[in-house]
Amino acid sequence: MAVLTPTRFHWILPAEGDPVEFCRSAEDGGIDQVLLPSAFHRPDGIALAAHLAAATKAIGFMICPRTDMQSPIHLVRQVNTLSSVTDGRVSVLGTCPYDSDFRAHDEFWTMCDALWRDRRIPVRRDRPELYFSGSSGAASDLAVRHGGALLLLAAAPAVVAGRGRRVRAAGREVGLLFSVVCRRTRAEAVDAAHALTEIAGENVYAVRERFRLLTAEAVALTGGWCESPAEDDDHWPRPYLWTGAMPFLGPLGLALVGTPDELAAAIMEYRRAGVGQLLCHGDGMSLFCQEVLPRVRSLE
Repeated sequence: MAVLTPTRFHWILPAEGDPVEFCRSAEDGGIDQVLLPSAFHRPDGIALAAHLAAATKAIGFMICPRTDMQSPIHLVRQVNTLSSVTDGRVSVLGTCPYDSDFRAHDEFWTMCDALWRDRRIPVRRDRPELYFSGSSGAASDLAVRHGGALLLLAAAPAVVAGRGRRVRAAGREVGLLFSVVCRRTRAEAVDAAHALTEIAGENVYAVRERFRLLTAEAVALTGGWCESPAEDDDHWPRPYLWTGAMPFLGPLGLALVGTPDELAAAIMEYRRAGVGQLLCHGDGMSLFCQEVLPRVRSLE
């Protein structure tokens, strides 16, 4: 049996709680990077990453710049400065563009690439690791041309293998985005997954439908999982993959559900489908690091 390179696990910083405590726990648990989301109700990712890096030792920070609100020169200067003060513990997640926006995004990242190669930049650092997210053709094109990895919304392993084939052929990596629902027993995990839908009210279906119509070109959001589900649809394309919360929570409602043994086996299925990185979300990071991650390491 071929020996696999170690899977890289990343986790999205939750909106609630102490970010320093979370990042220290993630570092101790073997998480490679923490993603710092970009949103109006979130702290600035650059400033927060500098603060968190000072309170941790080795964990990396994935920032999500708004390329429609800043110039390539400004972004490169910010990232280079952050990389300098954190000893290189920074990566960049590019936006998931619609196919019609590919040219603008390609030009932006082409300029960034040129600036990272320009030795005249005052605060010069090597180019950070770049990620692009999404299942659209544009996202794949950007990953092939500029990125180190493409983060796909999870699907059955055979589907993921097909979607990532061109990216892997270009020498890039493929990763997946999941919520993680890990519990000691299968019944507890399934109950916890179903509880995700109780976070939102009944009117969320209407909100998600409106959002779906406004993002009709975003393949990752319109694969059928964000539509109102039929009453008899059980939303289990695989025994460990649950889509039932997506009409409520969007892409982050796609959940990897099960016991530690079940999740480790599922991750290995994705490894065999060409996946090398997982970006996770959810409140079960501690149990995941204690029980799932060691099982994966023993199987690699």
